[in-house]
Amino acid sequence: MWFLSLILAGPLTSSAVAQDFYAGKTLTVIAGFPPGGGVDGEMRVLTKHLAKYIPGRPSIVSRNMQGAGGIVLGNHLYNSVAADGLTLGMPGRSGFLLSNVVPQSGINYDLTRFSYVGSAGSAANALWVHRRTGITSLAELKRSKKAIAIGALTARSENAIAPKVLASYEGWPLKVVTGYPGFNEIVIALERGEIDGLFSHEGSLANSRADLIATGAVKPLVQSHEAFAGVPVLADVVADANARALLGLVTTPNQIGLPLLGPPGVPRDRLDILRAAYQRLMDDQEYRAEADKRGLPVGRALSGAELHALVVTSLSVVSDRVAKEYMAFAGIRSE
Repeated sequence: MWFLSLILAGPLTSSAVAQDFYAGKTLTVIAGFPPGGGVDGEMRVLTKHLAKYIPGRPSIVSRNMQGAGGIVLGNHLYNSVAADGLTLGMPGRSGFLLSNVVPQSGINYDLTRFSYVGSAGSAANALWVHRRTGITSLAELKRSKKAIAIGALTARSENAIAPKVLASYEGWPLKVVTGYPGFNEIVIALERGEIDGLFSHEGSLANSRADLIATGAVKPLVQSHEAFAGVPVLADVVADANARALLGLVTTPNQIGLPLLGPPGVPRDRLDILRAAYQRLMDDQEYRAEADKRGLPVGRALSGAELHALVVTSLSVVSDRVAKEYMAFAGIRSE
């Protein structure tokens, strides 16, 4: 009788099958940076709360796959991961999102083809300087006779390129020191006095060392867009048009936020489930409270469709001049 009932009921729709897909499964979410810092912190808060909004409540495990500002993870997701909706990544912001803007080696993916789930709201970057420098304002920085050492990950990362642009075009006394494997190492170098500051968004600092902000050990002198009261915005203080164009390019990823995405070709019904779960999570007060507590405010969330459209329109094609200058500052050779 039960068999006859199934026949009479007709075949299950793909949507209904997808609703049951995640039951008993394990969903893996990978951060493109090492433990510590903003990307890893945001990934771990998300994985703690996301499952309750996915039908079937799968187990979620967190992993890290660092390298080249998220590019290593991008290559892995694009070329080595099954498009079954069981592996997602948070490669990062600047290194990953700018990777297809210019031709370069080591990029084995098309940024526009990933399965975008959504992204947490935008975050303003700021140039943070340690109080031992005695510098408390942008005007004081510009007058400094001593070069201020700014710590960064790699030459291709936003936290290196933006200070280089400001030093080159605006004459700000900034010297960029690259080669740190992760954000924690940059903070350690800052405390040891190896460097004087960093260019980063508040979440990365607040997630790992909120005390540096609370005690005034570091102070933001300029920001990428309006976020901190009384702190000037780059667009208002940078005079050179080329510098403004370059800074606009390298700070766009943080205005997009931190994307959650899967490999190309995730079945649409499963992707829709993940996107809906992500959007519901963004309104979860417990999740938002924990994110705020850890210095990782959610802000405005972008849907997967919005995120994909933004990547296609803003981060796929730039003028030859801006691309060449970006490559020069990032140390990327033309192919």
